[in-house]
Amino acid sequence: MRYIPITDQDIQDMLKETNLSSVESLFQSIPSSIRFKQDLALPMPLDEMELERHARQIASKNSTSQTHDTFIGEINYQHFIPSIVDTLSSNSAFYTAYTPYQPEVSQGTLEAIYQFQSYMTHLTGMDFSNASLYDGATAAAEALYMLTSSSRKKRAVLSSTLHPHVKEVIRTYAKMRNIEIEEIHSNDGTLAIHDAEDKFTEQTACFIVQIPNVFGLIEDLKPLYDKLSEKKIKLVVVILEPMLLGALMPYDPARVDIVCGEAQTFGIETCYGGPGLGFFTGKKELIRKIPGRIVGKTTDKEGREAYVMTLRAREQDIRREKATSNICTNHALNALRATIYLSTVGEDGLKAIARENINISHYAIDRIEKETPCQIPYKKPYFNEILVKIPTPHTHQEMIKKLYEKNILISKNNMGRFFPYLGESFVISFSEIHQISQIDNLILALKEVLS
Repeated sequence: MRYIPITDQDIQDMLKETNLSSVESLFQSIPSSIRFKQDLALPMPLDEMELERHARQIASKNSTSQTHDTFIGEINYQHFIPSIVDTLSSNSAFYTAYTPYQPEVSQGTLEAIYQFQSYMTHLTGMDFSNASLYDGATAAAEALYMLTSSSRKKRAVLSSTLHPHVKEVIRTYAKMRNIEIEEIHSNDGTLAIHDAEDKFTEQTACFIVQIPNVFGLIEDLKPLYDKLSEKKIKLVVVILEPMLLGALMPYDPARVDIVCGEAQTFGIETCYGGPGLGFFTGKKELIRKIPGRIVGKTTDKEGREAYVMTLRAREQDIRREKATSNICTNHALNALRATIYLSTVGEDGLKAIARENINISHYAIDRIEKETPCQIPYKKPYFNEILVKIPTPHTHQEMIKKLYEKNILISKNNMGRFFPYLGESFVISFSEIHQISQIDNLILALKEVLS
């Protein structure tokens, strides 16, 4: 298929309009010494059939969950996606719909956003949900911005068991606003509560903690509720694997101010590099400070059900650096996929999937500990992933390569890089997609690679 952007006549017409004698004269302002004067070393053009074959050959070199057994988690989780999610979300009316800046003519988009908000508030136990954000890490950073700005406090405390990538994003945001960041240390994989005493000061706007944490462990927040309340510190819970909420409410919704994070788990393919699906929920009293927008449901003058843009803080558009947030949009297509997924599996289905995640991960991790040279350093409640320590003298990098040769993919994040006391270690993740035969292969491969 040939593509000719402009004709010779088009070129002559443009030169005449600009009063130039040649195309070459367009570039006279660029010094001759730095201009590229040769033909580009490009291959001959391909026809459509040849190009498609060439693209497939290149794509076949990729290693994916379709070609390898994948046990990567941390932020991006692999779950089964019912085919209806792809079928419905690829409808052109949804797929090409733009952000509803004119909400009265975007009833379908608004209804989908409203349903997404409803699901997220039901799951998290919070009073409101916004229309979605870009990803889990920036959702956590938006919570930091919102709470420091509204409280006029320039200090925040993080749990050291937040995922390092999320911490990095938060610290980047904080640097731009001169927000002081301090961390609470961990003890045996979870928060060291005693370390919070001196760090929760009157000048602290919020405390941000992740559940399950970076090691897959469930943090117990009960000892912190009163300490935070006494000093009027807002509590932010970051959830990067919301499938957990199908099995467990790991916090008291009445004692938490913001629950935010990543909802890629719900019907969105693992795509390392994005896009993700940030969610942001919270208590009613914070609703006018939120980043993004909220869609509501009402009736029109004829009594028909209608959806409207209920809340959208204009200062996010016009106040620039003074705004609580500069987020003026949402990930509508991914939010739609999550909505279709949650509608499809239903409440009972989500509980069943979460239980299956617990069962398969415990089965696999018990076998890893008993049958391989690996160690499970933290013996605490976890959901579907946990930290695994590699025996010396083996290295994480070496193990990745050897497992890859056996068609097995594990996380490239060596946790010892972020937490030096852990040495060579990584987080391994399991879900309902993993079959017993895949776990058998993993166990056998770990024994061979680490022997």
